[in-house]
Amino acid sequence: MKNQSFVSRLRSLPPAPGYLRTLFHVRRKLFLCLVLLSLVLLPAIPLAFAGGLVKATSANPEAQKLIDQAWKLDKSEYTADIFRQCIPLMEQADKLDPKNPEILSDLSRYYWSLGDELPKQTSEQRKILEDLYARGIKYAEESLKIRETPAGHMWHAINRAAGLEFSNIFTQAAAFIPIYRECQYVTKNDPDYYYGAGGRLWTEIVSRVPRKVIEIVGHKYVDEAVEQINRAIEKEPRYVDNYAYKARFMYIFYKNREEALKLLDQALKADPGCFPGEDALTRVGQRNARLAWKKITGKDYPEK
Repeated sequence: MKNQSFVSRLRSLPPAPGYLRTLFHVRRKLFLCLVLLSLVLLPAIPLAFAGGLVKATSANPEAQKLIDQAWKLDKSEYTADIFRQCIPLMEQADKLDPKNPEILSDLSRYYWSLGDELPKQTSEQRKILEDLYARGIKYAEESLKIRETPAGHMWHAINRAAGLEFSNIFTQAAAFIPIYRECQYVTKNDPDYYYGAGGRLWTEIVSRVPRKVIEIVGHKYVDEAVEQINRAIEKEPRYVDNYAYKARFMYIFYKNREEALKLLDQALKADPGCFPGEDALTRVGQRNARLAWKKITGKDYPEK
């Protein structure tokens, strides 16, 4: 008996009682059913993509209902009309749940998004935009006073940069480093925030400010813009607006028409459904790419 192997001893044991064998088979069948069910349901489960925006939450049920309504609108389309509807919903949520930094940073985002969709050709139009961006700055500052977050810094920086677009060169140069520091906070704490929003902001700033500002502050900021937008594209290639931002940057700053058109072509050839759950962002990204294509070539993008 002492020399009998462990396996032989197992084999010599009496069989398990019937109820234990039955329990084992039931558990095994249940496990297999759960595995098969998960494989069937998995494609229908909404995926949370790394870098995507996260819906604000509130302990106040009424405030949460308003947040949910704004979020549903936000995901449906990217237009000025949508953001005009989102803002009052979130401002009402703010009244019900004051000092909620997530609600406040979303309000900052909605004010910038509304302004970004409006025309800016006349002085009256620009004044409207400056007022919207000022409100976006105010909400971001309120959010940051409660808790420092990448979202708070990102939308504070974006609204501030947008509001300075029509300022003189000295005002832009003075704001350059503070805005850069906020971008650095986002890059350090959440480099993938909103699919690389920091990279988009930085390439847009470098593209829009007079080249003299770059000469004043230094060329290293241009190198960082390239690095950040490249990283954003590499991390989430389905977010097509990053290609449009980089294309504008390559064309305006580097005068590289060929590379810009190549990037825009890549964005416009993407399947409109390439990024499930972010269809509205894909549509606006391809819209921006078409506008950039026409601005560079003077012609509409050739649909195939």
